[in-house]
Amino acid sequence: MARGKPGKAQLDLVSDIFSLMQKPEDYVSDGVDVRNYGELSGLPAAKRLFAEILGCRPEQVFVGGNASLQLMYDTISKAYTHGLLHSERPWCREPVVKFLCPAPGYDRHFKVTESFGFELVTIPMTDEGPDMDAVEKAIQDPAVKGMWNVPKYSNPDGIIYSAETIRRIASMKPAAPDFLLMWDNAYCIHEFEGDYVEFPDILAE
Repeated sequence: MARGKPGKAQLDLVSDIFSLMQKPEDYVSDGVDVRNYGELSGLPAAKRLFAEILGCRPEQVFVGGNASLQLMYDTISKAYTHGLLHSERPWCREPVVKFLCPAPGYDRHFKVTESFGFELVTIPMTDEGPDMDAVEKAIQDPAVKGMWNVPKYSNPDGIIYSAETIRRIASMKPAAPDFLLMWDNAYCIHEFEGDYVEFPDILAE
């Protein structure tokens, strides 16, 4: 079963886009010829566009050509083999690595960390998001290196983190200096139905 694949009628809606680019100069953006490999962190124009949509600065945007799960896997993989900015050593050299998993949650997230041998720590979900008392207690353990989050319409229950939960997450003081907050905010700018639901931006918090 394929999930989220558009129908032919949806694909036909964007067919005209393929005839917009006619001349070589049409493919130049901020001095970068996009027919080549582009820029490592993404085209500046794309970074400016998404910064405006996401309410952050262009230099905070990384534009990748792959699915978000692949980017998340790569982040965990780099932490495992090399460590992160504030890591004392690569995570593969730690006696044990634990990762917080709000549950019910997204099984594909959990599988990423499980595949590296991490100990998955279940955090109960509430109507406000993860049980923050449990989170704040768990992060006192320096072996806890991170936490998965789907803050808006969390999979599978559709919970939206409350403003208070987001504030508490943003103000956490984990014992691990290289604690990694995985913030998979896939639905930040669109809704399934009804009006747009405002909630605090984690970067601003």
